[in-house]
Amino acid sequence: MRFRARLTLLFIIALSVLLMATSAANAATLTLDEQYMLNLVNKERRANGLQALEIDPKLTYMARRYCQEMITYSFFGHISPVSGELIDRIIASGVPDGWLLAGENLAGAPTVEAAFKGLMNSPPHKDNMLEPKYTHMGVGIIDGGDYGKMVAQEFIAYPKSMLFISNDPSYDLLIYINDKLFYSDPPAFIRQGRALVPIRQLFEELGATIIWDSEGKKIIVNHPSANIVMTIGDNSALVNHKPVMLDIPPILTRGNTLIPLRFATESLGADIKWSSTLRTININLPGSLDN
Repeated sequence: MRFRARLTLLFIIALSVLLMATSAANAATLTLDEQYMLNLVNKERRANGLQALEIDPKLTYMARRYCQEMITYSFFGHISPVSGELIDRIIASGVPDGWLLAGENLAGAPTVEAAFKGLMNSPPHKDNMLEPKYTHMGVGIIDGGDYGKMVAQEFIAYPKSMLFISNDPSYDLLIYINDKLFYSDPPAFIRQGRALVPIRQLFEELGATIIWDSEGKKIIVNHPSANIVMTIGDNSALVNHKPVMLDIPPILTRGNTLIPLRFATESLGADIKWSSTLRTININLPGSLDN
């Protein structure tokens, strides 16, 4: 279902889907705007005899990313030219299989209160906020865009068996390479403050070839801009035959070799940026991908 409405300086849109797919929770600190929106929604739910929604950090990070995406790429709607549809964003955000119902409200407004009032005055958006089946919510509010603030409310219904899911925030991150979302299996994660990624998938995405020396447990990477040699469990590496020390060594786990992302990409001359608010890593390596 798709619905659009305009109120002075307010643009809102709602989406609700009934599907079986993926979800989870971690520790996310809400901004003041996001906490205010959560409080407004739960106040209205309690007034209608409904259970208050708990915050879902994975959905909150997803909501922030999507708000920023709409601002960056100058569009507004549930279908993105970058991240696809709601179901695609849910899966990409690491929400585990088993959820029952999901919905999304989007709004653009100068204030949180104006966004909330506009959503409440529109039946489809109000229905999402007051859906009895929903158990959790993600809230993302980013300053910017034509309306002052971009707002995303992400709703989900978990069965009772999923209410005590893992709250490890180490896996709550997305990686973009030249503005293209990078998918990996196993997913990238953070250890000792460093993002680790599967080596073969990363370097192949960056246009490099990989040679694995099983006897010496060495990884040899050949790329037009660099030659890299790493050893499992060793903090020292060679970049263009010059020794370099790593903050964290490559590791081998469950048949997958994982390496520190920043070292790998910067060795190829890439620019890498980390957003703690959005928990996203943006890598720019000109010439590595078709834009």
